[in-house]
Amino acid sequence: MKKLLAILMILALVLGMAACGSQPSTSPSPSASQPSQSSPASSEPSADPVTLRLITWVQETNEKAIATLNDAFSAKYPNVSFDVATVGANDYPTLLNTRISAGDVDLITNLSAFDTYPQEFTRGVEPPAWETFILAGAYLDITDQPFLANWDQGMIKNAVSYKGRVYGLDMGAVGFNGLFYNKTIFEQNGYKEPGTWAEFEQICNDLLSKGIYPITVGGADAWPLTSVGVSGMVGAFVEDFDEYAKGLWEGTRKLNDAESMRLWKRFEQLVSWLEPNVMSITYGDCPGRFVAGKAAMMIDGTWNAGAIESLDPNFQYGYFPFPGDVDGKPNQLQGKYDMQFNIYAKSPNVDWCLKYFEFLSQKENYEPFVSALGFFPTMPGVTSSSAFVNSLADKNQRFKPAWEKHIIAPKGVGQYATGQLFNINHLKALGGTVESVEELANLAQADWEAGLASAGN
Repeated sequence: MKKLLAILMILALVLGMAACGSQPSTSPSPSASQPSQSSPASSEPSADPVTLRLITWVQETNEKAIATLNDAFSAKYPNVSFDVATVGANDYPTLLNTRISAGDVDLITNLSAFDTYPQEFTRGVEPPAWETFILAGAYLDITDQPFLANWDQGMIKNAVSYKGRVYGLDMGAVGFNGLFYNKTIFEQNGYKEPGTWAEFEQICNDLLSKGIYPITVGGADAWPLTSVGVSGMVGAFVEDFDEYAKGLWEGTRKLNDAESMRLWKRFEQLVSWLEPNVMSITYGDCPGRFVAGKAAMMIDGTWNAGAIESLDPNFQYGYFPFPGDVDGKPNQLQGKYDMQFNIYAKSPNVDWCLKYFEFLSQKENYEPFVSALGFFPTMPGVTSSSAFVNSLADKNQRFKPAWEKHIIAPKGVGQYATGQLFNINHLKALGGTVESVEELANLAQADWEAGLASAGN
Protein backbone atom coordinates (compact mmCIF):
# COMPACT_ATOMS: atom_id res chain seq x y z
CA MET A 1 0.00 0.00 0.00
CA LYS A 2 2.30 2.47 -0.29
CA LYS A 3 3.33 5.54 -2.06
CA LEU A 4 1.09 8.57 -2.58
CA LEU A 5 2.73 9.47 -5.87
CA ALA A 6 2.14 6.00 -7.22
CA ILE A 7 -1.51 6.20 -6.22
CA LEU A 8 -1.92 9.57 -7.88
CA MET A 9 -0.40 8.16 -11.05
CA ILE A 10 -2.87 5.27 -11.02
CA LEU A 11 -5.81 7.57 -10.49
CA ALA A 12 -4.84 9.84 -13.34
CA LEU A 13 -4.38 6.96 -15.73
CA VAL A 14 -7.55 5.14 -14.74
CA LEU A 15 -9.68 8.24 -14.94
CA GLY A 16 -8.18 8.97 -18.33
CA MET A 17 -9.05 5.44 -19.38
CA ALA A 18 -12.64 5.83 -18.23
CA ALA A 19 -13.04 9.11 -20.11
CA CYS A 20 -11.62 7.92 -23.42
CA GLY A 21 -14.25 6.78 -25.93
CA SER A 22 -11.71 5.32 -28.37
CA GLN A 23 -10.53 2.49 -26.13
CA PRO A 24 -10.73 -1.00 -27.67
CA SER A 25 -13.46 -3.35 -26.50
CA THR A 26 -11.07 -5.08 -24.09
CA SER A 27 -10.64 -1.90 -22.03
CA PRO A 28 -12.19 -2.03 -18.54
CA SER A 29 -13.88 1.34 -19.00
CA PRO A 30 -17.62 1.21 -18.30
CA SER A 31 -19.29 4.28 -16.93
CA ALA A 32 -17.44 5.49 -13.84
CA SER A 33 -20.79 6.09 -12.17
CA GLN A 34 -21.68 2.40 -11.97
CA PRO A 35 -19.71 -0.38 -10.27
CA SER A 36 -19.63 -3.70 -12.09
CA GLN A 37 -22.70 -5.91 -11.92
CA SER A 38 -22.80 -8.72 -9.39
CA SER A 39 -21.31 -11.96 -10.64
CA PRO A 40 -23.50 -15.01 -11.19
CA ALA A 41 -23.24 -17.85 -8.71
CA SER A 42 -20.25 -20.01 -9.53
CA SER A 43 -21.04 -23.09 -11.65
CA GLU A 44 -18.91 -25.68 -13.38
CA PRO A 45 -17.19 -23.83 -16.25
CA SER A 46 -16.14 -25.22 -19.62
CA ALA A 47 -13.47 -27.92 -19.63
CA ASP A 48 -11.72 -26.35 -22.62
CA PRO A 49 -8.04 -25.44 -22.06
CA VAL A 50 -7.66 -22.03 -20.46
CA THR A 51 -4.77 -19.91 -19.20
CA LEU A 52 -5.50 -17.57 -16.32
CA ARG A 53 -3.42 -14.40 -16.33
CA LEU A 54 -2.43 -13.41 -12.79
CA ILE A 55 -0.41 -10.37 -11.78
CA THR A 56 1.45 -9.88 -8.51
CA TRP A 57 4.58 -8.25 -7.12
CA VAL A 58 8.06 -9.55 -6.38
CA GLN A 59 8.18 -11.02 -2.89
CA GLU A 60 9.72 -14.46 -2.56
CA THR A 61 7.38 -15.86 0.07
CA ASN A 62 4.24 -14.69 -1.71
CA GLU A 63 5.40 -15.88 -5.12
CA LYS A 64 6.17 -19.38 -3.85
CA ALA A 65 2.85 -19.62 -2.03
CA ILE A 66 0.91 -18.49 -5.11
CA ALA A 67 2.80 -20.95 -7.32
CA THR A 68 1.96 -23.81 -4.95
CA LEU A 69 -1.70 -22.76 -4.84
CA ASN A 70 -1.83 -22.57 -8.63
CA ASP A 71 -0.26 -26.02 -8.96
CA ALA A 72 -2.89 -27.44 -6.60
CA PHE A 73 -5.66 -25.83 -8.63
CA SER A 74 -4.25 -27.16 -11.90
CA ALA A 75 -3.95 -30.62 -10.35
CA LYS A 76 -7.69 -30.57 -9.71
CA TYR A 77 -8.50 -28.87 -13.02
CA PRO A 78 -5.84 -30.03 -15.53
CA ASN A 79 -7.25 -27.88 -18.31
CA VAL A 80 -6.27 -24.72 -16.40
CA SER A 81 -2.77 -23.24 -16.54
CA PHE A 82 -1.42 -19.93 -15.27
CA ASP A 83 0.57 -17.06 -16.73
CA VAL A 84 1.95 -15.13 -13.75
CA ALA A 85 3.55 -11.70 -14.24
CA THR A 86 5.55 -10.03 -11.47
CA VAL A 87 7.35 -6.72 -10.99
CA GLY A 88 8.85 -4.97 -7.98
CA ALA A 89 6.43 -3.53 -5.42
CA ASN A 90 7.28 0.05 -6.40
CA ASP A 91 6.42 -0.68 -10.04
CA TYR A 92 3.35 -2.79 -9.35
CA PRO A 93 0.82 0.08 -9.52
CA THR A 94 1.98 0.72 -13.09
CA LEU A 95 1.63 -2.95 -14.05
CA LEU A 96 -1.81 -3.08 -12.44
CA ASN A 97 -3.05 -0.06 -14.34
CA THR A 98 -1.47 -1.13 -17.64
CA ARG A 99 -2.96 -4.63 -17.55
CA ILE A 100 -6.41 -3.40 -16.53
CA SER A 101 -6.34 -0.71 -19.22
CA ALA A 102 -5.45 -3.31 -21.85
CA GLY A 103 -7.86 -5.93 -20.51
CA ASP A 104 -4.86 -8.25 -20.24
CA VAL A 105 -5.51 -9.85 -16.86
CA ASP A 106 -7.88 -12.27 -15.15
CA LEU A 107 -6.77 -12.53 -11.52
CA ILE A 108 -5.39 -9.50 -9.67
CA THR A 109 -3.51 -9.36 -6.39
CA ASN A 110 -3.36 -6.12 -4.43
CA LEU A 111 -0.86 -5.13 -1.76
CA SER A 112 -3.50 -4.33 0.83
CA ALA A 113 -7.19 -3.95 1.53
CA PHE A 114 -9.78 -1.25 0.83
CA ASP A 115 -8.54 1.06 3.55
CA THR A 116 -6.94 4.47 4.13
CA TYR A 117 -10.27 6.02 3.21
CA PRO A 118 -10.65 9.84 3.29
CA GLN A 119 -12.11 11.29 6.50
CA GLU A 120 -14.35 14.32 6.94
CA PHE A 121 -11.32 16.46 7.76
CA THR A 122 -9.20 15.33 4.77
CA ARG A 123 -10.67 17.87 2.40
CA GLY A 124 -9.60 17.93 -1.23
CA VAL A 125 -7.80 14.57 -1.33
CA GLU A 126 -7.99 12.22 -4.28
CA PRO A 127 -10.11 9.10 -3.88
CA PRO A 128 -8.09 5.96 -3.21
CA ALA A 129 -7.00 3.96 -6.25
CA TRP A 130 -9.13 0.95 -5.33
CA GLU A 131 -12.30 3.08 -5.29
CA THR A 132 -11.47 4.43 -8.72
CA PHE A 133 -11.01 0.91 -10.06
CA ILE A 134 -14.37 -0.17 -8.62
CA LEU A 135 -16.19 2.81 -10.11
CA ALA A 136 -14.48 2.18 -13.45
CA GLY A 137 -15.95 -1.32 -13.42
CA ALA A 138 -12.60 -3.08 -13.21
CA TYR A 139 -13.28 -5.28 -10.17
CA LEU A 140 -15.94 -7.99 -10.25
CA ASP A 141 -18.71 -7.71 -7.67
CA ILE A 142 -18.77 -11.08 -5.87
CA THR A 143 -21.32 -10.17 -3.19
CA ASP A 144 -23.68 -13.05 -3.97
CA GLN A 145 -21.08 -15.82 -4.08
CA PRO A 146 -21.77 -18.63 -1.56
CA PHE A 147 -18.06 -19.09 -0.74
CA LEU A 148 -17.99 -15.75 1.09
CA ALA A 149 -19.69 -17.46 4.03
CA ASN A 150 -16.45 -19.36 4.71
CA TRP A 151 -14.51 -16.19 5.53
CA ASP A 152 -14.28 -13.98 8.60
CA GLN A 153 -17.12 -11.51 8.19
CA GLY A 154 -15.12 -8.75 9.85
CA MET A 155 -12.56 -9.10 7.06
CA ILE A 156 -15.33 -9.05 4.45
CA LYS A 157 -16.78 -5.86 5.92
CA ASN A 158 -13.57 -3.97 6.68
CA ALA A 159 -11.17 -5.13 3.97
CA VAL A 160 -12.99 -5.96 0.73
CA SER A 161 -16.36 -4.17 0.80
CA TYR A 162 -17.44 -0.88 -0.72
CA LYS A 163 -20.91 0.58 -0.11
CA GLY A 164 -22.24 -2.79 0.96
CA ARG A 165 -20.88 -4.74 -2.02
CA VAL A 166 -17.95 -7.19 -1.96
CA TYR A 167 -15.14 -7.03 -4.53
CA GLY A 168 -12.43 -9.42 -3.39
CA LEU A 169 -10.90 -11.76 -0.84
CA ASP A 170 -8.17 -10.78 1.58
CA MET A 171 -5.64 -13.45 2.46
CA GLY A 172 -4.69 -12.44 5.98
CA ALA A 173 -3.32 -9.85 8.34
CA VAL A 174 0.32 -8.92 8.85
CA GLY A 175 2.25 -6.82 11.32
CA PHE A 176 4.81 -4.29 10.14
CA ASN A 177 5.73 -2.16 13.10
CA GLY A 178 8.87 -3.91 14.17
CA LEU A 179 12.03 -5.87 13.56
CA PHE A 180 13.20 -9.43 13.10
CA TYR A 181 16.04 -10.31 15.45
CA ASN A 182 18.76 -12.95 15.45
CA LYS A 183 18.07 -15.08 18.54
CA THR A 184 21.59 -16.49 18.59
CA ILE A 185 23.18 -13.04 18.74
CA PHE A 186 20.71 -11.95 21.40
CA GLU A 187 21.31 -15.04 23.55
CA GLN A 188 25.09 -14.86 23.20
CA ASN A 189 25.03 -11.29 24.50
CA GLY A 190 22.41 -11.80 27.18
CA TYR A 191 19.72 -9.68 25.50
CA LYS A 192 15.98 -10.12 25.86
CA GLU A 193 13.30 -8.63 23.63
CA PRO A 194 13.16 -4.95 24.65
CA GLY A 195 9.98 -3.66 26.25
CA THR A 196 11.02 0.00 26.27
CA TRP A 197 12.99 2.34 24.04
CA ALA A 198 15.65 2.62 26.76
CA GLU A 199 16.17 -1.15 26.65
CA PHE A 200 16.27 -1.08 22.85
CA GLU A 201 18.78 1.78 22.94
CA GLN A 202 20.99 -0.15 25.36
CA ILE A 203 20.99 -3.22 23.10
CA CYS A 204 21.84 -1.23 19.97
CA ASN A 205 24.64 0.75 21.60
CA ASP A 206 26.09 -2.39 23.18
CA LEU A 207 26.09 -4.14 19.80
CA LEU A 208 27.95 -1.20 18.26
CA SER A 209 30.55 -1.30 21.02
CA LYS A 210 31.17 -4.96 20.17
CA GLY A 211 31.58 -4.31 16.45
CA ILE A 212 28.18 -5.77 15.52
CA TYR A 213 25.89 -3.69 13.33
CA PRO A 214 22.54 -3.49 15.13
CA ILE A 215 20.07 -3.13 12.24
CA THR A 216 19.77 -3.65 8.50
CA VAL A 217 16.97 -2.68 6.12
CA GLY A 218 16.33 -2.68 2.37
CA GLY A 219 17.00 1.02 2.02
CA ALA A 220 17.54 0.96 -1.75
CA ASP A 221 13.81 0.36 -2.21
CA ALA A 222 12.96 3.42 -0.07
CA TRP A 223 9.63 2.10 1.25
CA PRO A 224 10.97 -0.27 3.95
CA LEU A 225 12.09 2.74 5.99
CA THR A 226 9.20 5.07 5.18
CA SER A 227 6.53 2.39 5.55
CA VAL A 228 7.71 -0.23 8.05
CA GLY A 229 10.19 2.00 9.86
CA VAL A 230 7.90 5.00 10.14
CA SER A 231 4.81 2.95 11.01
CA GLY A 232 6.78 1.20 13.73
CA MET A 233 8.18 4.36 15.22
CA VAL A 234 4.95 6.37 15.13
CA GLY A 235 3.17 3.33 16.53
CA ALA A 236 5.57 3.25 19.47
CA PHE A 237 5.30 6.91 20.43
CA VAL A 238 1.85 8.14 19.29
CA GLU A 239 -1.11 6.87 21.28
CA ASP A 240 -4.04 8.03 19.12
CA PHE A 241 -3.31 7.94 15.37
CA ASP A 242 -6.62 9.52 14.32
CA GLU A 243 -6.25 12.38 16.78
CA TYR A 244 -2.72 13.07 15.53
CA ALA A 245 -3.76 12.91 11.86
CA LYS A 246 -6.75 15.18 12.48
CA GLY A 247 -4.58 17.61 14.40
CA LEU A 248 -2.12 17.84 11.52
CA TRP A 249 -4.95 18.51 9.07
CA GLU A 250 -6.61 21.11 11.28
CA GLY A 251 -3.39 22.81 12.38
CA THR A 252 -3.55 21.97 16.07
CA ARG A 253 -0.53 19.69 15.63
CA LYS A 254 2.61 20.25 13.58
CA LEU A 255 5.38 18.02 12.29
CA ASN A 256 7.88 20.25 14.08
CA ASP A 257 6.06 20.79 17.37
CA ALA A 258 7.64 19.56 20.59
CA GLU A 259 5.91 16.17 20.61
CA SER A 260 6.73 15.50 16.96
CA MET A 261 10.34 16.57 17.48
CA ARG A 262 10.64 13.97 20.22
CA LEU A 263 9.75 11.40 17.59
CA TRP A 264 12.16 12.88 15.03
CA LYS A 265 14.99 12.56 17.56
CA ARG A 266 14.17 8.89 17.99
CA PHE A 267 14.44 8.52 14.23
CA GLU A 268 17.86 10.14 14.41
CA GLN A 269 18.94 7.48 16.89
CA LEU A 270 17.50 4.72 14.73
CA VAL A 271 19.47 5.92 11.70
CA SER A 272 22.69 5.82 13.74
CA TRP A 273 22.13 2.10 14.40
CA LEU A 274 21.74 1.08 10.75
CA GLU A 275 24.58 -0.73 9.02
CA PRO A 276 26.71 1.43 6.65
CA ASN A 277 25.60 1.88 3.03
CA VAL A 278 22.15 0.63 3.96
CA MET A 279 20.60 2.68 1.15
CA SER A 280 22.37 0.47 -1.40
CA ILE A 281 20.88 -2.74 0.03
CA THR A 282 17.81 -3.93 -1.88
CA TYR A 283 14.78 -5.32 -0.14
CA GLY A 284 15.33 -8.68 -1.83
CA ASP A 285 18.94 -8.91 -0.64
CA CYS A 286 18.24 -7.83 2.93
CA PRO A 287 17.09 -11.20 4.36
CA GLY A 288 20.32 -12.79 3.12
CA ARG A 289 22.39 -10.24 5.01
CA PHE A 290 20.32 -10.76 8.12
CA VAL A 291 20.62 -14.56 8.03
CA ALA A 292 24.37 -14.24 7.36
CA GLY A 293 24.77 -12.26 10.58
CA LYS A 294 25.66 -8.94 8.95
CA ALA A 295 23.31 -7.26 11.44
CA ALA A 296 21.50 -8.40 14.55
CA MET A 297 18.08 -7.07 13.51
CA MET A 298 16.16 -6.31 10.31
CA ILE A 299 13.35 -3.78 9.86
CA ASP A 300 10.58 -5.59 7.98
CA GLY A 301 7.02 -6.85 8.11
CA THR A 302 6.07 -10.24 9.50
CA TRP A 303 5.21 -11.32 5.94
CA ASN A 304 8.90 -11.89 5.14
CA ALA A 305 9.46 -14.75 7.58
CA GLY A 306 9.24 -17.25 4.73
CA ALA A 307 12.16 -15.63 2.93
CA ILE A 308 14.28 -15.98 6.07
CA GLU A 309 13.37 -19.64 6.51
CA SER A 310 14.01 -20.44 2.85
CA LEU A 311 17.59 -19.19 3.25
CA ASP A 312 18.26 -21.28 6.36
CA PRO A 313 15.50 -23.46 7.85
CA ASN A 314 17.54 -23.79 11.05
CA PHE A 315 18.07 -20.07 11.56
CA GLN A 316 16.73 -18.97 14.94
CA TYR A 317 14.88 -15.67 14.78
CA GLY A 318 12.06 -13.74 16.41
CA TYR A 319 10.13 -10.50 15.92
CA PHE A 320 9.21 -7.62 18.21
CA PRO A 321 7.42 -4.29 17.66
CA PHE A 322 9.37 -1.07 18.12
CA PRO A 323 9.09 -0.26 21.83
CA GLY A 324 8.07 3.10 23.27
CA ASP A 325 8.96 4.86 26.49
CA VAL A 326 6.43 2.93 28.58
CA ASP A 327 7.01 -0.78 29.06
CA GLY A 328 4.20 -2.43 27.12
CA LYS A 329 5.77 -5.88 26.95
CA PRO A 330 4.63 -7.75 25.07
CA ASN A 331 4.28 -4.75 22.76
CA GLN A 332 1.45 -5.29 20.30
CA LEU A 333 1.52 -5.71 16.54
CA GLN A 334 0.14 -3.07 14.21
CA GLY A 335 -0.32 -3.66 10.51
CA LYS A 336 -2.84 -4.28 7.79
CA TYR A 337 -4.88 -6.78 5.87
CA ASP A 338 -2.53 -8.06 3.18
CA MET A 339 -2.69 -9.55 -0.31
CA GLN A 340 -6.16 -9.04 -1.66
CA PHE A 341 -7.36 -11.07 -4.64
CA ASN A 342 -9.71 -9.45 -7.17
CA ILE A 343 -11.19 -10.62 -10.46
CA TYR A 344 -11.05 -8.42 -13.55
CA ALA A 345 -14.72 -7.86 -14.31
CA LYS A 346 -14.35 -8.00 -18.11
CA SER A 347 -12.19 -11.13 -18.14
CA PRO A 348 -13.35 -13.75 -20.66
CA ASN A 349 -12.51 -16.29 -17.96
CA VAL A 350 -14.67 -14.97 -15.11
CA ASP A 351 -16.18 -18.42 -14.59
CA TRP A 352 -12.76 -19.99 -13.97
CA CYS A 353 -11.70 -17.05 -11.78
CA LEU A 354 -14.75 -17.65 -9.60
CA LYS A 355 -13.88 -21.34 -9.46
CA TYR A 356 -10.40 -20.29 -8.30
CA PHE A 357 -11.95 -18.16 -5.54
CA GLU A 358 -14.21 -21.06 -4.57
CA PHE A 359 -11.18 -23.36 -4.40
CA LEU A 360 -9.26 -20.85 -2.28
CA SER A 361 -12.24 -20.51 0.05
CA GLN A 362 -12.00 -24.14 1.14
CA LYS A 363 -10.21 -24.65 4.45
CA GLU A 364 -8.04 -27.48 3.09
CA ASN A 365 -6.67 -25.15 0.39
CA TYR A 366 -6.54 -21.87 2.31
CA GLU A 367 -4.83 -23.29 5.40
CA PRO A 368 -1.56 -24.33 3.68
CA PHE A 369 -1.64 -21.15 1.60
CA VAL A 370 -1.93 -18.76 4.55
CA SER A 371 0.63 -20.80 6.48
CA ALA A 372 3.10 -20.45 3.61
CA LEU A 373 2.42 -16.71 3.41
CA GLY A 374 3.05 -16.27 7.12
CA PHE A 375 -0.14 -14.23 7.58
CA PHE A 376 -2.61 -14.29 10.44
CA PRO A 377 -5.60 -16.22 9.00
CA THR A 378 -8.84 -14.49 7.99
CA MET A 379 -10.92 -17.67 7.87
CA PRO A 380 -12.60 -19.00 11.03
CA GLY A 381 -11.33 -22.36 12.20
CA VAL A 382 -8.03 -22.09 10.33
CA THR A 383 -4.82 -22.47 12.31
CA SER A 384 -1.53 -21.50 10.76
CA SER A 385 1.11 -24.23 10.69
CA SER A 386 3.78 -21.52 10.79
CA ALA A 387 5.70 -21.76 14.05
CA PHE A 388 6.71 -18.13 13.56
CA VAL A 389 3.12 -16.89 13.25
CA ASN A 390 2.08 -18.90 16.28
CA SER A 391 5.02 -17.49 18.27
CA LEU A 392 3.48 -14.02 17.90
CA ALA A 393 0.20 -14.90 19.61
CA ASP A 394 0.98 -12.84 22.71
CA LYS A 395 1.82 -9.83 20.51
CA ASN A 396 -1.40 -10.18 18.52
CA GLN A 397 -3.95 -9.73 21.30
CA ARG A 398 -4.76 -6.09 20.45
CA PHE A 399 -3.87 -5.87 16.75
CA LYS A 400 -4.73 -2.55 15.12
CA PRO A 401 -4.12 -0.83 11.77
CA ALA A 402 -0.71 0.82 11.51
CA TRP A 403 -0.07 4.56 11.19
CA GLU A 404 0.06 4.51 7.39
CA LYS A 405 -3.56 3.32 7.39
CA HIS A 406 -4.65 6.46 9.24
CA ILE A 407 -2.76 9.26 7.50
CA ILE A 408 -3.65 10.74 4.12
CA ALA A 409 -1.59 13.60 2.73
CA PRO A 410 -3.06 16.53 0.80
CA LYS A 411 -2.97 16.31 -2.97
CA GLY A 412 0.42 17.40 -4.31
CA VAL A 413 2.17 17.53 -0.95
CA GLY A 414 5.92 18.14 -1.30
CA GLN A 415 8.65 15.53 -1.12
CA TYR A 416 9.61 16.15 2.49
CA ALA A 417 6.13 15.28 3.78
CA THR A 418 5.75 12.05 1.82
CA GLY A 419 6.60 8.68 3.35
CA GLN A 420 3.91 8.81 6.05
CA LEU A 421 5.09 12.39 6.77
CA PHE A 422 8.39 11.36 8.37
CA ASN A 423 10.53 10.80 5.27
CA ILE A 424 13.84 10.11 6.96
CA ASN A 425 15.34 8.99 3.64
CA HIS A 426 16.12 12.68 3.03
CA LEU A 427 18.64 12.79 5.87
CA LYS A 428 22.25 13.26 4.82
CA ALA A 429 23.20 10.25 6.95
CA LEU A 430 21.10 8.15 4.55
CA GLY A 431 22.42 9.73 1.37
CA GLY A 432 20.01 12.65 1.26
CA THR A 433 20.73 16.36 1.44
CA VAL A 434 19.22 17.41 4.78
CA GLU A 435 21.70 17.78 7.62
CA SER A 436 19.52 17.29 10.69
CA VAL A 437 16.13 16.06 11.83
CA GLU A 438 15.35 19.60 13.00
CA GLU A 439 15.84 20.92 9.47
CA LEU A 440 13.91 18.00 7.98
CA ALA A 441 10.99 18.53 10.39
CA ASN A 442 10.77 22.19 9.34
CA LEU A 443 10.88 21.25 5.65
CA ALA A 444 8.22 18.58 6.17
CA GLN A 445 5.93 21.01 7.98
CA ALA A 446 6.39 23.62 5.24
CA ASP A 447 5.51 21.05 2.57
CA TRP A 448 2.53 19.91 4.61
CA GLU A 449 1.19 23.46 5.00
CA ALA A 450 1.70 24.14 1.29
CA GLY A 451 -0.23 20.97 0.49
CA LEU A 452 -3.08 22.00 2.78
CA ALA A 453 -3.21 25.44 1.19
CA SER A 454 -3.28 24.07 -2.35
CA ALA A 455 -6.15 21.77 -1.34
CA GLY A 456 -8.12 24.74 -0.05
CA ASN A 457 -7.64 23.99 3.64
